[in-house]
Formats: sequence, structure tokens, C-alpha cells
Amino acid sequence: MKLLNIAAAGLLLAIAGCASATTTVLEPTSVSVKSSTIAVAHGDDTVPIDPEYSAYFRTKLGEELYNEGGFAEGGGVTLRYRFLQLDEGSRAARYMLGPIAGKGSMTIEILFLDPEGVELSKIHTGGEISGGLFGGSFKSALDKAAKEAAEYAIHNFLQ
Repeated sequence: MKLLNIAAAGLLLAIAGCASATTTVLEPTSVSVKSSTIAVAHGDDTVPIDPEYSAYFRTKLGEELYNEGGFAEGGGVTLRYRFLQLDEGSRAARYMLGPIAGKGSMTIEILFLDPEGVELSKIHTGGEISGGLFGGSFKSALDKAAKEAAEYAIHNFLQ
């Protein structure tokens, strides 16, 4: 049974792909604002985004923010995000030629605002996909970016 579990975990990792994410703090939090609630808003993207990816990112972000021990939905702090760059890469190239050939990437700008709309902090969260079984799914990069953004919010603003 243990061997079966290890094999299943390996298969899931291979299908999801090799994704990573990084966060760059552009404007660190300068005031101590803590809240038990957070609202999520989608700003104006600077590049065309597939509606499926946009909806998927918002869902994943909500799952990370509103889990047990996290924020409740509400208007204490607002997290407003927008896609600045998105290149899904080529899943076929990742599959056929390797991770560098078809690498996909994105950059998401995230502003944190107080209840009056005053900016508290600004970050860029970037995600990449560089491989996986059958080229990996770009959604795994969105997963990683959502997790990074939520961790920043929880660490800096959760009461």
C-alpha cells in the first residue's frame, strides 16, 4: 500500500508539472494594519488573459486566503490584483523538447488597500511552468502564485 501511495504521489507531481513562484515586495507595508477580513478584487489587466486562467487564479487565491485559520471574507483589507504579463509558453514544446523550450511565465501585481482605499503595500508575484508529464499545466504556476500572494497577505495583515 505504501508503494502505491508513493507511486500515486509521483504521478501527481509529474502531471502537475514543475512550477515555481516568487514574490517581489515593491512597496513594503509602512503602517501596521491588521484585519480578520479581506476582500479580493480584480483590477485592470495590462495584457489579455484567458478568462479560464483569471477565474482559476481568483478561486485558488480565495482557497488560500479563506482557509481555516486564515481570513474571513469582508472589507477590512482589500487585495486587488491584475495580470501584468502572461506567456503560457508551449506545453507541446515542454513535452517534446524539455523545460527551457516551452517555459511559461506570468507576473501579477497585487495591491493591499485599507478600508478607505489607501495603499498599504504592493508586490509582484510571478509564476513559471517549465515541465511535467505531457508538458505540465500552466494552472500549476497559477497555484503557486496564489499561494505566494496569500502567504504575504496572511503574514502582513491577518489579525
